[in-house]
Amino acid sequence: MAQISSPFAKPDPNLPIREGAPQIKRPTKEEIEAFPAEAQELMESTWATQKELIEANDYNLGWLEGRHILLGGATGQGLGGRLAAAVLSVGTAASVTILARDLKRSLNFETGNVMQAQAEADGLGHRFHWLNDGMALEGKPLENLLEALKEAGADRVVYFNTTASAISGMLPNMPPVFVKDVDEEGLFQWQLTPLDEKAIEITKFVMGDLAVQFPKILEDNGIAVEASVFADWRGSLDRIGRDPSQREYGRQGAYSTSLYLPKDILQAATREAYGTGDILIDIFYPMMRTRALPLIPGGMTMANVISSLMEKEDIRPVDIPELALQALGRVGNALEGGDTNPFPHLDAHEAHLDEWFYEVVQRLNNDEDSDFYYKRWM
Repeated sequence: MAQISSPFAKPDPNLPIREGAPQIKRPTKEEIEAFPAEAQELMESTWATQKELIEANDYNLGWLEGRHILLGGATGQGLGGRLAAAVLSVGTAASVTILARDLKRSLNFETGNVMQAQAEADGLGHRFHWLNDGMALEGKPLENLLEALKEAGADRVVYFNTTASAISGMLPNMPPVFVKDVDEEGLFQWQLTPLDEKAIEITKFVMGDLAVQFPKILEDNGIAVEASVFADWRGSLDRIGRDPSQREYGRQGAYSTSLYLPKDILQAATREAYGTGDILIDIFYPMMRTRALPLIPGGMTMANVISSLMEKEDIRPVDIPELALQALGRVGNALEGGDTNPFPHLDAHEAHLDEWFYEVVQRLNNDEDSDFYYKRWM
C-alpha cells in the first residue's frame, strides 16, 4: 500500500487517544422526570418559530392539503420531529402517520405523546397515528402500519424517512482514522475501530436498504407513494475522503469510514428513479444539532467549529425548524411539477466553508498560546 499522506490518518502526538465511538448514556432520574415538560416546550417552541417563518416567507405548504403524510423516524428534536410539528400544526393534511421506535423513558417518546395529545385536541381521530414499533418490511409492525393507513383512509402517501441508526467505525482492511473531539477534560482524539459484518449490515440496512425498499412494500400492499423523501449530508458525497491514497482520506471522520454506506444506497435509488416519473428526493441538510450528533465521533466538535466559522463570516445559521419548512417546500414544488432537482442542498450557506474547516480541524490543539487552541474555534 502507498504511503499514507493524510493528516487525518495519523494520530496527533500531543492528544490522548480513545478507541471506538461515544456511547449512549442512560438518562438520569431527573432527566427522565423532565422529559414530558421538555417535549411539550420543544413542540410548542418549534411551531412558534415555524409559524413566524411561514408568515414572513413564501414556503410552498399548500400541497399538504388533502394529502396523507407518512413520517418515519419523526419524534424528538431532530428533523423528523420538526417536520411532524409543522405538518400537524398547519393542519390541512388528510392524515398524519408517525413511525418511531423509542424507549419509553426518552424525550423522543414524550414528543410522541405530545403529538398524540395535539392530534386529539384538534379532533383528528383516526386521521392521526403514532406507531412506536418501528419500520419494517414484514411482520407485525408492517401489519400495524397498513391497518393504521387503512383506518386513516390513506390509499396514497407522501413518505419522509428521517430515521437515525448507523454505527461509526472502520471497514475491514482500511487504514486508521483519527477524529478530534472535546469533553470536560479538553481536546482528545478518537481512533475509529473496525466494525464486524453484523454492524456493517445494520448500518447499511436501517437507513439505506430499508428506507428505499419501504415504498415498494407499501405499493405491493395497495398504498401508492406519491413521493419518497430522504435525508442526507454532504460528507457522504466526499468520495476522495474514503480513498487511503489521497491526502483527504478520513477528513469526514466517520462519514469517510462507515456512515456513508446507507447514503450511497439512498443516492443510488434516487438517481435510478430520476426521469422515470417516480419522485425520489434526497435532501442534503447542514450540520444539525440533534441528540444523534453527539453519538458520532467528533460530531459536536465539527458542528461547533462550523458555527464558529459561520459567525466569523457573518452567516445566519438555519435551524432545524426552518429546515423542516424548507424541505416541505421543496417536496411541494416537486409534487406540483415546479422543482425537478432530486438532490436539493439546504446547506449552501455553510458548505462553502468546508475547505477552511478541514484546515482548522487538523490544527486544533490544547495549547492555550496557539492560534489553533480549540476554545478559539468553538
